[in-house]
Amino acid sequence: MNSNHRHPANQPFLIIVTLLLFWLARPVALRAEAMLELFNVKWADLTAKMPEIAEAGYDSLWVPNPAKGESGSSSVGYDMFDPFDLGDKNQRGTTATQWGTKSQLLQMVQTAHRFGIRVYFDNVMNHRAFTVPGFNSNTPTNYYPGLIPQDFHLQTTGSTYVNWPSISNFNNQWEVQYQPLLGLIDLANEPGPVNGNFGPTLGSTITKPIFIRQPANPEYYMDATRPVIEGSPWRPFNGTNGVPVAEDVNAYLIRAVIWELNETKCDGFRLDAVKHVPSGFFGDSTPTFNGYCGAIQAMFDYVHGYGTNVLGNGYFEPDDSRNSAFDPEAPRNDALIFGEHLGAPPSFGEYISAGMRLLNAPLRDQMNSALSGNASLSGMDQRDYLPNNGTAFSATQSVMFAQSQDASSCCATHRDLQNAYYFMHEGVPEIYSDGYNESGPPNYFPNRPFANYLGEFGDNQMPDICYVHQQLARGGTSPR
Repeated sequence: MNSNHRHPANQPFLIIVTLLLFWLARPVALRAEAMLELFNVKWADLTAKMPEIAEAGYDSLWVPNPAKGESGSSSVGYDMFDPFDLGDKNQRGTTATQWGTKSQLLQMVQTAHRFGIRVYFDNVMNHRAFTVPGFNSNTPTNYYPGLIPQDFHLQTTGSTYVNWPSISNFNNQWEVQYQPLLGLIDLANEPGPVNGNFGPTLGSTITKPIFIRQPANPEYYMDATRPVIEGSPWRPFNGTNGVPVAEDVNAYLIRAVIWELNETKCDGFRLDAVKHVPSGFFGDSTPTFNGYCGAIQAMFDYVHGYGTNVLGNGYFEPDDSRNSAFDPEAPRNDALIFGEHLGAPPSFGEYISAGMRLLNAPLRDQMNSALSGNASLSGMDQRDYLPNNGTAFSATQSVMFAQSQDASSCCATHRDLQNAYYFMHEGVPEIYSDGYNESGPPNYFPNRPFANYLGEFGDNQMPDICYVHQQLARGGTSPR
């Protein structure tokens, strides 16, 4: 038989087998993450939209703070009142938050997870609302559940308390971290036992009070019958065996965020106004389970089943505390934590070292300037490009965005070009929409982006760049 002879009938089969073997021999391709920030949408409506969100190509959702705000059913979430009320307590004139009830919240997260979509909640730990506890006879000293005036940066005036003047000089780091932001009362969450701005004059100090803050709510506390999570002081919650313990304000805030993670089973947090909190509050420069970020990672591992339950005896040993959160191509087994930091002082690097990415405001600002003709795009095709002449941070340390809910990002220069740039790079890009549930005057907050995130009105640009990002934005960007 002629060795060059081929059987035409077998050729398609041989080609298919060859291609299949070639495909199986390739490394598994990982999808890059495309994030949708979606505000002004109620939890029930978001649940109903989840199939469309998944089909449009989004892998994660950044949504508002789910906890009760002081303005009740009209609160977006930044005038924090009670972090342990997720829409199931009759407080501030309502049981539900603006976004819905706790049961609707939990259903939304469960539905997102069924579609393979991660959920990140906005989180407020710098401040509470505008009302000063103990200001007069109408505002009791325990106005905010679990907190008293000595947990805040406040001025004493005899037997009552008033707020300090808001920050006036954003180049003064002490003022940025010890005076109120826009009149919101500032929590004393600097590391250590001393409240650094409480008393009759600016800079007066007291020792932070330590007491059992919520004795009637053991369900808010960790289960003392279970061993601690290895490498940390944290234990799991189970809703029935919690044992109230004495805490300072820092420990209270950490307990609140990990309780929320345990209750909702979310996948991470966007941390509000991080530069207004000393970076040591958030954690260490090495991947430990200390501080706010470390506690989130420890509880994330427990809640989502990462790490090892040694010998099945409840002794939990977690995995590395944050490695995959900084590598968008690694299989995710850590919480994604990203902070809002709009510019030094303090430095960007100390917050990244504490365990969080940062929203890439320097890159957004440079793109706004370059695309309006006031700066150059030179060098921006390089891998891990560093904006601000190399003084800021890279794509692997950030979440890239053209717009967000904040007024400071209302007007992106050539938003379409910015989104294309962010979604065609390594890293985690974000698109913002309000679902056309537009806020009103006088503040128009959250911002009105007029963004067709699902391809509305025949404008499929956002779903298209999500698809391109997932398929191609891996392995680094190189100029040609």
